[in-house]
Amino acid sequence: MMNFQAMTGIAAVIIGIAYSIQAYHLPRATVGNPLAPMVFPLILGLLMLVCGIILLVKEGIKKKEVTADQEKEKAKPKGLTRSTKLIIFTCVSSVIYALLFERIGYVLSTLLFMSSILFALNGKEKWKTNIIVATCFSISIYVVFLKLLSISLPLMPILEI
Repeated sequence: MMNFQAMTGIAAVIIGIAYSIQAYHLPRATVGNPLAPMVFPLILGLLMLVCGIILLVKEGIKKKEVTADQEKEKAKPKGLTRSTKLIIFTCVSSVIYALLFERIGYVLSTLLFMSSILFALNGKEKWKTNIIVATCFSISIYVVFLKLLSISLPLMPILEI
């Protein structure tokens, strides 16, 4: 029976190949380097493919080292680990962030998202640090996009920032 890591490796290889093929079929640029629009997507697809292959190779090596007794021990049902809880929390927080992004603006939604993730990672004891980091990150990225890159992000409806 295949474990989760091996299935993830296979999925990464398949998605990497499909993404790379789709990136290769992107329209060519009419001005400048005709291959420029596909370079970054191709790099991403190939990196995903390589990461999937590495994961599969690592799992193949690990599989050979695991004995029958260790396999039985792994098969025993366990409760949710801290890592699993963090992954689930991050996924739920990301969905909420995506839903709030346009409604309440970039700064506030990013502040809430970053704060929730930092509290999950660092705990309540470091609440001052969590809030300072989340606030500084949200505002500084907003300023970089708005002033340096001239890219507008969603504004807060009340304050228009």
